[in-house]
Amino acid sequence: MVRRLIVAALLCGTAGVAHAGDKPLYQSVPAWVTLAPEPATANPGSDAPAMMISDVQARLADGQSWVYYERAARLTTIQTVSSAGTVKIDWQPAHGDLIVHSVDILRGGKRIDALKGAKFTVIQREQGLERMMLDGRLTATLAVEGLQVGDVLDLRYSVTSKDPTLKGNAVAMAPIIAEPVKIGFARTRLLWPTGTDVKWKAYSEGAVPEQRDAGGWHEMLFKQPVMRQQPSPGRMPGRFFKPPIVEATTFPDWQSVSKTMEPLYRTQGLIAPGSLLAAEVAKIAAAERDPLRRTAAALALVQGKVRYLFKGMDNGNYVPQSPAETWATKYGDCKAKTLLLLAILHELGVDAEPTLANLGMGDLVAARLPSPGAFNHIFVVARVNGQTLWLDGTASGTYLEDIADVPISGWVLPLRPAGAVIEEAPNRAPARAAQVGTLNVDLRGGINLPAPFEAEVMLRGSSADMIRNIAANTDKKEIREQFQRLVPFGGGDTLVTASDVAFDEAAGTATIKLSGIAMPRWNYADRRYRYDITTGGGFTMPDRSRATWKDIPVETGSAMRSKRTIRMQLPDGGTGFGFEGNPVIEADLPGGMHAVRKAVIAGEVLTIDFEDSQTGAEIAPADFTTARAQFAEAKNRRLGARTVAGYPSPWHGVPAAKAAHRYDVVLARYASYIADKPEEPGRYVLRAGFLNSIFERDKAIADLDKAIAIQADAASYRRRAGIYEQTGNRKAAIADYRAALDLDPGDAATLGPLTALMVETGEKQAALTMLDEKIAEEGEDMPTMLSIKATALSRAGDAEGAIAASDAAIEKKPGNGQLLNNRCWIRGTMNVQLDGALADCTRAIQLSSDTAAALDSRAMVYFRMGKLTEALADLDAALEQRPSAASSLFLRGVVKAKMGKAKEGQADIADARLLSPKVDADYARWGIRG
Repeated sequence: MVRRLIVAALLCGTAGVAHAGDKPLYQSVPAWVTLAPEPATANPGSDAPAMMISDVQARLADGQSWVYYERAARLTTIQTVSSAGTVKIDWQPAHGDLIVHSVDILRGGKRIDALKGAKFTVIQREQGLERMMLDGRLTATLAVEGLQVGDVLDLRYSVTSKDPTLKGNAVAMAPIIAEPVKIGFARTRLLWPTGTDVKWKAYSEGAVPEQRDAGGWHEMLFKQPVMRQQPSPGRMPGRFFKPPIVEATTFPDWQSVSKTMEPLYRTQGLIAPGSLLAAEVAKIAAAERDPLRRTAAALALVQGKVRYLFKGMDNGNYVPQSPAETWATKYGDCKAKTLLLLAILHELGVDAEPTLANLGMGDLVAARLPSPGAFNHIFVVARVNGQTLWLDGTASGTYLEDIADVPISGWVLPLRPAGAVIEEAPNRAPARAAQVGTLNVDLRGGINLPAPFEAEVMLRGSSADMIRNIAANTDKKEIREQFQRLVPFGGGDTLVTASDVAFDEAAGTATIKLSGIAMPRWNYADRRYRYDITTGGGFTMPDRSRATWKDIPVETGSAMRSKRTIRMQLPDGGTGFGFEGNPVIEADLPGGMHAVRKAVIAGEVLTIDFEDSQTGAEIAPADFTTARAQFAEAKNRRLGARTVAGYPSPWHGVPAAKAAHRYDVVLARYASYIADKPEEPGRYVLRAGFLNSIFERDKAIADLDKAIAIQADAASYRRRAGIYEQTGNRKAAIADYRAALDLDPGDAATLGPLTALMVETGEKQAALTMLDEKIAEEGEDMPTMLSIKATALSRAGDAEGAIAASDAAIEKKPGNGQLLNNRCWIRGTMNVQLDGALADCTRAIQLSSDTAAALDSRAMVYFRMGKLTEALADLDAALEQRPSAASSLFLRGVVKAKMGKAKEGQADIADARLLSPKVDADYARWGIRG
């Protein structure tokens, strides 16, 4: 924010002196400056500040601002010597002079003149060129020789500024430093002739100056650092921001600023008869009689035929170039485009006036002092057919349908011969959506499984121009990654595998067509899958609990309108799907927000239409309570598509979907995605995850082979080990777990399955030795290592040793639900100490937020105790949380079979085997067979 203020001052607040130079002047410190105390250089101590002096003194007189600077910094390391060794000072040669007073090295209580035999070199660098800005700044540079660690580099210089455009007025701005910044001496001093009407304002808390009159000058002195500033709340309007500056102006009021700047935008005689520009105006006049259509045509001409280029040279900060020059060069900044648009509109008989604005900090203008430096932009306000139009020539893609939109926010200043006061731009939602998106997802292969999608996104205005630039300068493969963010949300995780862009010059739009892979999130609860559609959007009321925040309004953001449609082609022809609640929801929300949600299922297609708009209005403190209630109500009003109770899990239909070739398109798109960048291992990992989810485990392993060959990481080894384990290849699984452990030593997610497999394959002692070494370290993860050892011992059939290890782990962390659950599981599977096991599991359920594992363990205990009804209830509850848990499905199948529900039991066991081919072997280890 501070940087923006300074930039605004550079753009609008510093114009040229009559005899400014393009080379630095070398002069003594002027007499009106009070020198800062000499910084101590001998034995400074380890806690001495690196910044020794920050001294800024500004003098306003005779329409000129003269700002003196002293910066003295201690060079504490060789890095600071390197960075500080080249002094750089920027200035505007057309606006004033750079006067160098001294560059000194302070060492051992002495000053060494670094300018002896050396001068600054002047270079011109248009650093803003990539942002289409030519500001004409020069940079004076000096490589200081002989600097050493421990030196203090002391720089003193001045910059002057005087602009005849301001008619004898001047403005100045200087910093205010606040705690906890550590500094030796800091001061800001302002001077102007006694009796001069100068307004000043310091925004920082505690910035109270000492003031006095002496020798014909009024002096203000700010000692610094001032007190630490209070934190600002979230979504705070700009006018409450307290920039760390003090500013001064000779402008008495906003009317005087308006009156001073208005002559720069008088248009009489600026379009020469018979000129090319006059011919363009004549074309508009002949083609359109309606003033509104004429206005739209004039705006389209300026936006579409003149490119933006900021010019800050030769008094260009305030003075616009002529319409003839703008039309001839076909470029101009906001000033040039505004004057061109005004001239055309006036020729067409349209009532229009120039108006100053601040892009980015428009709301802060209301708290600023009257000065042209409060603004960084200018546009046109026209009155046509009884309506007020806010026309920005530097924007793009404004059409007749959008001409009543307000592209400016905050406070603005009309420029009028008699002057004007600042006024607030209206809050108004755009007439049309700047972005319209459609997403089609084919879920016939199963919900919550990767699915092919097609999307189309239409962008208008500046967004369309941005896409044009991206398309012209970006490789097609790279552009797909950038287009990823354009996929209409609602598709969950998405991968764009193909894209195409088309531009409509007449409509000013860009249409992006995307295809790829998506996975919309259907949440599982109450034996149903649900796709939730929220009403309230993502806005939440920010904190206003502090006493100093309670009266600060809430900013809601810029005016906007967006539309999107999501269509999902459902499995099984749409059978088993419906809605909860009203399928049409419309909500008016605080801050001028409006949300509409409409959903319908027609055959196998679920269609959801979203439309959101907001005006950008604030939420007043008096409305906070009501606003919170309205947002909470909106979030609770969910329109939910859902399945019927007991709808099969997504993986349940995988075999049939594979037989129907439902995954062919997804696999083809994964192949295309990989082919774009075959050197990226993550792409193979993604496809491996999909292949594993549709039980193509050998192919998933092949993809992980490729990923590991490119970049071997622990996560990929663990993934492949898990698949090897499922397919019964224990040797390969152990090798991969070992490789993962080499890359990530001590990882419990690797040590657990590795040591269990080692025990099962005859390497019990090696496994226990590995774990004992970790336990002996007595680190933070010692209880986890003891619990892993307990599992390994249980796999070896050592019930006594396993429980002892669990006891030791729980003794270290008695309130850890995972440790209690593991002891319960060991007791249950080994069919020992069942009463204690039941207590362990019940306690684990009480301590855990995710209770599925503990419920599954307790079901095992109940099964061992012959309490089948209780076991079934716990397994149902566990599967409610984790419907794809193969172990829970298998045990529920066994329990159901024992309860006389053989058909249901066999269905569960079949599902468990599909999900985990080794599930029979796991339960056979404990004497349980399906």
